[in-house]
Amino acid sequence: TQINDVLLTALAQACASWTGAATLLVDLEGHGREELFADVDLTRTVGWFTALYPVLLDLRGVAAPGAALKAVKEQLRQIPNRGVGYGVLCYLSTDAAAQLCALPQAEISFNYWGQGDQAMPMDGLFSPARESSGPSQSQAGMRKHLLEITSIISQGRLHMEWTYSAALHNQAAIEWLAQGYLGALRTLIDHCRAPEAGGYTPSDFPLAHLDQKAVSKLSALLDEIEDDEEFPE
Repeated sequence: TQINDVLLTALAQACASWTGAATLLVDLEGHGREELFADVDLTRTVGWFTALYPVLLDLRGVAAPGAALKAVKEQLRQIPNRGVGYGVLCYLSTDAAAQLCALPQAEISFNYWGQGDQAMPMDGLFSPARESSGPSQSQAGMRKHLLEITSIISQGRLHMEWTYSAALHNQAAIEWLAQGYLGALRTLIDHCRAPEAGGYTPSDFPLAHLDQKAVSKLSALLDEIEDDEEFPE
């Protein structure tokens, strides 16, 4: 399980409590520096390689934290090359772009920037300034999403920024959603730290072409075999 699996599961759960819907369409933003070909070397490149692509998070019929994590994990693993091809398709084919634009558009965007402490250690010569750098875009600009969520690990803590329009949502509503997100995230963390947590999913064995039911059955069978070997009659 990767950190995006956990962060997006908590987002889907928090939004489900907010909207009453068990599905969430979100635009996921990634770094875009995927190793698509063997001879691609991006180590000496600078600038943005952002990949922005829609993801439907579906928690219908899923309630337990472990099951929710597995469901979101599998949904994210089904995205080819972490969504890089979605933007390429929009640029290369006008027909495809028109069809994609006609589909429902995500109103929420999510971006996890990663471990900021690795790029700029706290004991290094330079460190992030404590004061605000000010707006990064014009206040008169039009945003594509009603709600933009960015997160990063900095100084050993997870920091999240929720950007919204005061003309559409009041501060109390967004604070309520953010607190619900934190509550869902803590529940998932508690689950992951429990001794009985864990388990495999189909994407762990991509060549086997198994569904979750078959994976769970095989995992239970292997556990029984291990128990029999550990305590022979």
